[in-house]
Amino acid sequence: MRSVKLWILPILLGAGVSMAADVGSEARVVTVDASHRLGRIKAMQDLDNGPLCQRGIVDLSRYYKELGIQYVRLHDVPWTYDNAFDINYVFPKWSADPDRAENYDFTQTDYYLNTITALNIKVIYRLGYSAEYKTAVQHNAPPASYAKWAKICTQIIRHHNEGWANGQKAGIQYWEIWNEPDGRSFWSGTPEQFYQLYVQTAKVIKQAYPALKVGGPALAGNLEFLDGFLKYCHEHKAPLDFVSWHIYARDPHDVARRAQRVHELMVQYGYGTAESVLDEWNYGPADWKKLFADPVASRTYFDATQDAFGAAFDATVLADLQDAPVDIATFYSGTTLMWGMFTSSGAPQKPYYAFLAFRRLLDCANRVAVEPAHNPGIAVVSGISNDGKTLRVLMSNTTRETRRVNVRLKGLSWREASYERRTIDGSHDLDVTQTTTIHGLPAALTEEMQGPSVSLITIKLTQ
Repeated sequence: MRSVKLWILPILLGAGVSMAADVGSEARVVTVDASHRLGRIKAMQDLDNGPLCQRGIVDLSRYYKELGIQYVRLHDVPWTYDNAFDINYVFPKWSADPDRAENYDFTQTDYYLNTITALNIKVIYRLGYSAEYKTAVQHNAPPASYAKWAKICTQIIRHHNEGWANGQKAGIQYWEIWNEPDGRSFWSGTPEQFYQLYVQTAKVIKQAYPALKVGGPALAGNLEFLDGFLKYCHEHKAPLDFVSWHIYARDPHDVARRAQRVHELMVQYGYGTAESVLDEWNYGPADWKKLFADPVASRTYFDATQDAFGAAFDATVLADLQDAPVDIATFYSGTTLMWGMFTSSGAPQKPYYAFLAFRRLLDCANRVAVEPAHNPGIAVVSGISNDGKTLRVLMSNTTRETRRVNVRLKGLSWREASYERRTIDGSHDLDVTQTTTIHGLPAALTEEMQGPSVSLITIKLTQ
């Protein structure tokens, strides 16, 4: 075990001692107040796509269980498992009759979906098409008939939820219409044409299945497009149970800022009570065009998403989302390809361990106040167990420098507690790097965090 610096400083009540002065003026001072409850920590550690990868050679089910995944959003599944979910696969001949079961091929779709529902994971089902960049046939054009496309969608729902065409009764609640229509890769039509497709399809689905949740537009990032979409939905009284959107950011705090702006637009057009679903997020490249054209730029970006910086970035976003108007968040992606969480052989990369640290934080899901929640480069979120005997603190350092953090503990009257620190950095994958016993709580802990890194601190009552 590598030596990690830790100072335990008893607070001298009434003595006027400055903790910042005790550890040096360069230390960041954070107060964790266990007596000030802020509700429950939101489970934001969900993923895009299910556990089968590399045509089923890799099965990540054990990791999905370990992360406690509640939702997966299904999009770009053909990159990880062939012939599943896209409408051109499920209904391969556009000229066929959508009312006839023999015109659909659900074989791969059902198999893949069963591997998800077997884990008791809920599905956000994207109705549409995956990314196609260099293929003979593109599916980014508006459907030749919106009415027929809507009919196909309702038949897909009927198959998975009502057992039609030898189907399932999976009880899928979330049905998302299309993906990133504000980007040319997925939509070659005008914004107004997409608005029309959404409204017509959403009305057909809700008429047939009023209890289901229908939403979109899985926004790539153009807020002007979202403004037009929400305005059109409002004017045409379209059902919109959730607004879905994506962000790939260079600054982790941009995710929460974008969530706030999306929510403001939802409120503006009367959809303030609809759910906000962030169903793609990750660290973003410096240049999207270079990402797919320049191998060096591509490798640099992929490495950044998968190393200790990627882990710190992700932990910071998970902390920020606690105060953001987001109901569901699915990370892109929980797979082995693109900028996924696993190697091609299915080995977890650094971001996996950041998500695992967050999952373990949820074992102490009663959120307690942290002040301030953010220092430059440092994010902190903390919770206490239901029995009040275990406190956990998740901290991330997204800088390339070592940061000393003085964590003041308030609201604990414990005489003695055990301390454990787990670390994610270039050398550790949520490994235990320090244990000790703390006497005379309340106390202040001074944590020296290398950059970039993530720390999960567990303080457990012993007396």
